[in-house]
Amino acid sequence: MSDNVKTITTSTSLDTGTGRLVDMILSASSGTVAFTFYDNTAGSGTKLLEIQVPNVQPVILFLAERFFINFSTGLYLSVGVGGSATVWWSAY
Repeated sequence: MSDNVKTITTSTSLDTGTGRLVDMILSASSGTVAFTFYDNTAGSGTKLLEIQVPNVQPVILFLAERFFINFSTGLYLSVGVGGSATVWWSAY
């Protein structure tokens, strides 16, 4: 299981250093919201994952260990207006 979990509604740096993105629940209160995960401590650099979530239903991703998404610089999540994310990750 993961070491960290956080629920956010605005773009934020979740971690610095190395680790792996494990699970996520992404939702939109209206329209379609973009969620972008970066291997960085800011909203730039290497994109790890980008998902467009409509307000119809949340996107729930619980990854098997072999599909964990590794990061080396840090983990940053950019959240569009009206988005909410619960994210699980492990630091190395």
